[in-house]
Amino acid sequence: MERGISDEHVRHAIEFPDKLGRSVVSPARFVVKKIYFNEMLAKKHLLMVIYEQSGSEISVVTIIDTSKISKYF
Repeated sequence: MERGISDEHVRHAIEFPDKLGRSVVSPARFVVKKIYFNEMLAKKHLLMVIYEQSGSEISVVTIIDTSKISKYF
């Protein structure tokens, strides 16, 4: 768990995204967006996970957690 974001939240976002996009830089890089309830802050947040996929292997590049849902969603 890093910055209060569990591995389970990240896996859930990748498996069940609210939005999914592909990078224009690399066709193997994706961004998923998932709205979730941040229990530590007691409000909705947007979790953005940027990952690369090679075959069945997924490597997370970065994770962004923000309360500015309308700005990024």
